[in-house]
Amino acid sequence: MNSESPVLKTASQLKISQPDFPDHIALIPDGNRRWAEARGLSVGEGYAAGAEKIKQFREWALVDNSVEIMSVFLLSTENIERRPEDELEQLYSVFIDFFNSVAENSFVRENQIRHEVRGADSAIEKLPDGVRRAIGNMESATSDFGGPRVVFLIPYGGRAEIVKAASDTRMIGGLDVTDIGEDQEEFRDNLMLGDLPDVDLMTRTSEKRISNFMLYHTAYAEFVFHQLNWPSFTESMFYESIYKYANRDRRFGV
Repeated sequence: MNSESPVLKTASQLKISQPDFPDHIALIPDGNRRWAEARGLSVGEGYAAGAEKIKQFREWALVDNSVEIMSVFLLSTENIERRPEDELEQLYSVFIDFFNSVAENSFVRENQIRHEVRGADSAIEKLPDGVRRAIGNMESATSDFGGPRVVFLIPYGGRAEIVKAASDTRMIGGLDVTDIGEDQEEFRDNLMLGDLPDVDLMTRTSEKRISNFMLYHTAYAEFVFHQLNWPSFTESMFYESIYKYANRDRRFGV
């Protein structure tokens, strides 16, 4: 059966009710470069195709269904350090187009979808001016929206977030290191993503690892991996992920 088959999609949907949907989905849209290389396309064209797929995923999750928050890992701190400069330039160009399109998008306005970027302040300051302006345009245009949220992580690292929160909790709260574990609420407040609820479902394409992504928030998440490159992800696969999530017995550490 073809993954695009409407029969497959319908079969999955029939087994899922809206209460079964996660509130918070974390997404690692990996494999854009490999998808482009397999088709003789540039890296930038692969990232552009991936950006279009994120828009589709946003609609499936936040508009067609009851997901409230979608967190997307767009760029890690390691990516900035290790990727070739010409590849980063192509990626930044896609970011600019994508973020500016959000600011001007009637679909986003009609559905009141708030969009924001989170990342290490020092790293965000090093992003090209065009990227930072586009981020500002997107956030300003959607900041008052009261609907679902899309949170883009650029550039981000889960370990760095935890280390910084631990340091800030100790300094601001006057706590000894040994007390941090007993004051989780204050610690969470100091996380970069501390205002976000825990992740219910984390899904990734192309690879089976979490790559330093939202380590604190995924402590009790369910994980679904798809062995294909992100631009090839389909709506049927989205419902397959939800079906797998809904049919697991979540034990929350027990």
